[in-house]
Amino acid sequence: MIPKRIPASAIFLCLVFPATAQQQPDDRWNVIAHDRIVESGNVLPDAPVLIKSLGDAAEFLTRWTPPASAAEWRCRRPAKEAGFREAIGLETLPERSPLHARILARHDLGDYTIENLIFESRPGFPVTANLYRAEPATSGRRAAVLCPIGHYLSAGKAASDVQARCIKLARMGFVVLVYDAIGQGERLAPGNIHHDAGYALLPLGETIAGWMVWDSMRAIDYLVTLDDVDPHRIGVTGNSGGGLNTLFTAALDARVRAAAVVGFTFEFGNWLKYAGTHCTCTHLPGVFRAMEWFEIAGLIAPRALLMLQGTHDGIFPISGARRAAADAGRIYELLDHPAQVRFTELAGQPHAYSQPYREQMYGWMAQQLLGQGDGGPIAEGDVRPLDETDPRLRCDPGKTTLRGTPTVVDLARKQAATAIAKLPSAGASQWIRDLTAPPDALPHFLAPQVHERIQVPGGRLEKISFVSEDGQSIPGLLWLPEHTGAPARTVIIADARGKAAAAESGLVPPLLRTGIAILAVDLRGRGESLSYYQPGVWNTNFRLLANQILFGRPLAGRRAFDMLRAVDYLSSRKDLSSGDVTVVGIGDDSLPALLASAADRRIRRTAVAGYFHSFVSQMRPRAPKPGTSLDESWNDPQLIGQIDTGGYTVDFGSVIPAVLKAVDVPDIAALIAPRPVLFCQALDNATDDAEVLRFRRVTTSAGKTWIRYEPGKPLTSALLLEWLLGQEKR
Repeated sequence: MIPKRIPASAIFLCLVFPATAQQQPDDRWNVIAHDRIVESGNVLPDAPVLIKSLGDAAEFLTRWTPPASAAEWRCRRPAKEAGFREAIGLETLPERSPLHARILARHDLGDYTIENLIFESRPGFPVTANLYRAEPATSGRRAAVLCPIGHYLSAGKAASDVQARCIKLARMGFVVLVYDAIGQGERLAPGNIHHDAGYALLPLGETIAGWMVWDSMRAIDYLVTLDDVDPHRIGVTGNSGGGLNTLFTAALDARVRAAAVVGFTFEFGNWLKYAGTHCTCTHLPGVFRAMEWFEIAGLIAPRALLMLQGTHDGIFPISGARRAAADAGRIYELLDHPAQVRFTELAGQPHAYSQPYREQMYGWMAQQLLGQGDGGPIAEGDVRPLDETDPRLRCDPGKTTLRGTPTVVDLARKQAATAIAKLPSAGASQWIRDLTAPPDALPHFLAPQVHERIQVPGGRLEKISFVSEDGQSIPGLLWLPEHTGAPARTVIIADARGKAAAAESGLVPPLLRTGIAILAVDLRGRGESLSYYQPGVWNTNFRLLANQILFGRPLAGRRAFDMLRAVDYLSSRKDLSSGDVTVVGIGDDSLPALLASAADRRIRRTAVAGYFHSFVSQMRPRAPKPGTSLDESWNDPQLIGQIDTGGYTVDFGSVIPAVLKAVDVPDIAALIAPRPVLFCQALDNATDDAEVLRFRRVTTSAGKTWIRYEPGKPLTSALLLEWLLGQEKR
């Protein structure tokens, strides 16, 4: 067979710049032909990397089965609660700092009143809320209902269906408190949007869901300070994100006596496969390794729990909801409280909190908290919400009180500084080994293949692949120099844009002419292993990285493992040297390169370009998108798994939960010493940033002989070769 030839112009370019936008790879560099996927609701996507990720997690989840007896549940429950608290980031509750609650205005609407108030759930972190009461007020203490809201971006607590349930509940005799969720309504701001905020909190071991729950707990703290509220009769209800908040708050706060979860009943195993991407508020690290959904619901038992789900819910499939509700009900039955739990599916209803859902909830709350009725639906009657723009629904209509208050991202960055100062002096090596560990104790067959051989200037190009782990193929481009009398020295390149970027850069030809072999690989979710819903625009990485977080296997660690398997691949070939390996990471694939090098001493040298000095640099709010409002663009990160901060792009796949409890970027780099490191083209290159200064201090504490620090220089072939050849002369 005569090798094919690729024109020299295809591989001779001058510089490598980490890209800030996702691009569909050039098919000529693909190793394995496949089609792009088409998005379809309730159907497992035909995206190989994502299917593997979802399948592994779903298979694991099958081990969580309902308890066989009350004794078994009582034995299991403490571990489930501990696992849930760890996943949501509330192992230790924040300090119950002063609420500093203040009523800003009171409005008489005839048979009910609205009080606009602000309280602080954390020091300096205001929560805007409205309190509804019937008018005239009755004597004595009354039951209260908290109404956390879902994703009503602009309207927030002023949304018509939110008002409707608050008005009706107040008329029924409840004191009703509704507040703007983080990033909603009057709290809609860059730095509070769930994707920005959630991925800023994850490195701290916290979650945006945990912050939402804490807001609800503090809202209950406020309710029980009121003279007319009975602290023993507190209910909570919400839909979608508010359903999440309701479920999680009721699971962790025993003061909640009755919960009505709307549009958030599902089975993890069913949901992760067939329900698509979801907001960051659902991304609880490692929760799949700790429990199924029904066990979170079981934490509420025997307190009252109503689950409402529409048969036409396009977000949480009704089939999974039925099974999850049945499993939760089983726990109540074992505890001899079957009447305290109910699942009602509403025929033909979509994902919503419309009147049919609300009427079911009214009956439940009346029975459980007022001792009235049999729990059946109560007609809503004539409820007329105010216009959503009515200033009486706003706590800060002039937008002056909240101006300048810190966002979640602001507070996360502040916490990060404290966390870094407390980083342990030992244990980082083991933490990295655990993060990058193989899925099985015994080695897996690489199944190496050469798919095609092509003649190129200065040598030969092979399109190869190998198996990283079950179900995960890694495609690569291997350039072999023309003349070498011994196993060739090898440089492994991982570029966040995929191996096609390496193929079209200026890095390959000079290395090849020097007698160095180059293996460019697509780590999982990169290059041709990245599937697209819309070519070049909407890809599957957000869903992939979210599932890996939920499954307790962060994507950065899996990509580092792929890099180590690339080193294994070199060992399988007699014409390549596995004892003289250099790893080059470009863009966000710098992180897997650093992690792999810290974990495995077979890697002799490491060069990275286009990454950060610190994980704190990932904690940035999005830059406002010209021509769009925040409520229109809040979900854009689901398109590509990253946010544009204005100065640089943050790839959510490089965010590692709780990483700042173990290491920061300079600590990883320092673990590679005394092996040589080249660090160039830093994205966060402001000289006065604390994270930059710490990088310099940590990496130079043992002397500069092992690291070449060029944060302002791009990675060119000249710089790379100069550094490589200089190291060989040492």
